[in-house]
Amino acid sequence: MSFFLFKSILAVFFLITALIALLSMLTMMGKTEKKSSPNTLRKMHKISGFLFLILLFVISYFCLKYWMKLGDQASTRAVFHGVLAFALIIIFIIKIVIVQFYKQFLRFAPVLGILVFCFAFVVFSTSAGFYLLKALCASPMSMEGSLLPLASNKISGSAERGAALYRDKCSSCHYADREDSRLGPGLKNLFKKEKLPHSGRPATVENVKEQLIRPIVAMPSFAKLLEQEMEDLLEYLKIL
Repeated sequence: MSFFLFKSILAVFFLITALIALLSMLTMMGKTEKKSSPNTLRKMHKISGFLFLILLFVISYFCLKYWMKLGDQASTRAVFHGVLAFALIIIFIIKIVIVQFYKQFLRFAPVLGILVFCFAFVVFSTSAGFYLLKALCASPMSMEGSLLPLASNKISGSAERGAALYRDKCSSCHYADREDSRLGPGLKNLFKKEKLPHSGRPATVENVKEQLIRPIVAMPSFAKLLEQEMEDLLEYLKIL
């Protein structure tokens, strides 16, 4: 199981616990005529909130490890996701502090609870939701036609320069000497396979280049690489 799939599965349960906590809070504090037992709702809210907190910190731990390896290569979406996640943690902690210690501000708890759910939903959508949607929509048939045009003036790549580029930009997430997954799939024998990992595209130079420029999952884009750097990297990937 890949890192992104594992994190996405945790994120699905994370969103479910947030939804249960929200609904139990609204039912308990709302003005509906018929309610379930307040004690049952309170217990449901506490349990779901506790599970939400555990999942929040577990997922945050994995995300921070990933960010440390990614360095300054994080995409705009990943940065936006991270900022929202930190804001979510702060709002959630404020809500807990108010409920436990500052009960004179308890009237703000429902608003903070709704904010927690809204932030949780957006955080989910910008990471796990994005990953799962792209994985579901990606199909081998749809990918075969998504090829980059060949350059008119072919630039020859250098595997030696490509190896240095790989160590700098790819080695933190991908193994070069094996096919086991690290944060992303191992790239050993990449061009000897029928299809590329995740996308299911045929393993051609054009499709690898396409995937580097427009990644299929959470990998950062390498569209800013110079054409010579791209050719060097591809030349190195060919000899793995």
